[in-house]
Amino acid sequence: FFFDLQGNCIYSVFKELDFATNFAAAGTGPYRSSGLGEAYQAALASPEEIHVTRWAPYDPSKGALASFICTGVRDGSELIGVFCTQMPAETRPITVAEMESALDR
Repeated sequence: FFFDLQGNCIYSVFKELDFATNFAAAGTGPYRSSGLGEAYQAALASPEEIHVTRWAPYDPSKGALASFICTGVRDGSELIGVFCTQMPAETRPITVAEMESALDR
């Protein structure tokens, strides 16, 4: 995903329901409180850091578990936007309890 500084999702590989919506905290976009919205807002506030969200269902991806990694994008010293990538559920680390449950089967 690529966002402009106003929170608009201006690029998305899959063009799901979140494409061309707004993720600014003060905006009106339907997904501004989602994991992607949290990641965008954190990256905008601290663009030099890499931000990772917790795993949670993400509605535009049909409720699939997702985590997002975001950071600011600069052209020289000027902040020009925010880049985010969505981590699919297959990459989610499992807990010891989940591992023990699978072994008990």
